[in-house]
Amino acid sequence: MINVLKIQNPYNRRKRKQAMIGDKMKTLVIVAHPDYHDSGTQGFLKRATEGLEEITWHYLPEQTEFNVAAEQQLLIEHDRIIFQFPMYWYSAPATLKKWEDEVLTRAFTFANEKGILKGKELGIVTTLGYPAKDFQAGATEGFSISEILVPYRALAHRAGMIFMTPLVVDQFDYMTPDQQTKLLIDYQQYLTAAFSFSFSVRQDWIIKQLKKMMNSNNQAQLQLVIDQLEQNKIDLNDLKDQIKMIRQAEEG
Repeated sequence: MINVLKIQNPYNRRKRKQAMIGDKMKTLVIVAHPDYHDSGTQGFLKRATEGLEEITWHYLPEQTEFNVAAEQQLLIEHDRIIFQFPMYWYSAPATLKKWEDEVLTRAFTFANEKGILKGKELGIVTTLGYPAKDFQAGATEGFSISEILVPYRALAHRAGMIFMTPLVVDQFDYMTPDQQTKLLIDYQQYLTAAFSFSFSVRQDWIIKQLKKMMNSNNQAQLQLVIDQLEQNKIDLNDLKDQIKMIRQAEEG
């Protein structure tokens, strides 16, 4: 059994706080899929991570023996942990469950026992073969995705982690090019943007990505887009201030 108290956690509280606001946050994507190498969805998502900083793509092979110390060290070194898997009979594939059973030991995980995961973020990216609208009360499946994923919310709660709203990818093979482009942006934001996912945060993230894409050929065009986004932010803040003043006047 591993003595987790001897594992050195390189992230102090100050660095974890910085990670929560997107400052050099490191994300670990743990992928479990029985047909991983033949999955068009997983191939698309993996390509979406190319060029992104501070992203570790970690595929869990089928029928493997996990090096518990190495797996726990990966968790220690990252701020946001993503479980990524296809929905199999309303749960994750067996490989991820095996990984959880072996790697997430009590002393390592439980927040009230000096668990090392406390303060980190836990996100879920799950893929569906059926439309997402089928997963709700009164629909074909009868239960929502949030209800089905309750065990992961419980895990986050027990470990003292921040549980992110799951990202659901349904029927990827039927997506249009525009829908795939939207998925690309949503997925990259899910991995790298600050967790609030507010409109302002999304705009800041897009502006940052556009600046990275700039070169001598597209600089003028992209700068026009960035300027418009910046102006939108100013207009939105002005509107918020006006609403605040109106409310204060009504309350006064």
